[in-house]
Amino acid sequence: LPVQSAITQPRPGAAVPAGELTVKGYAWSGGGREVVRVDVSLDGGRTWRVARLGGERPAPGRAWAWALWELRAAVA
Repeated sequence: LPVQSAITQPRPGAAVPAGELTVKGYAWSGGGREVVRVDVSLDGGRTWRVARLGGERPAPGRAWAWALWELRAAVA
């Protein structure tokens, strides 16, 4: 399966002040495959940034759970 992900912070419709923003979420894949990268777009898909994956790295073929990710970005 392709990687699936969800944004958990900020919440949908939240007012975001100018300055530094931290976007957080989780991602998962299928068949025990590890999530190795999450790309995030803050401008409707024009540009993409690579999020930082958190937590411990699973053994090969043992990635049966979701992976946390976060991205810090400047907001104008």
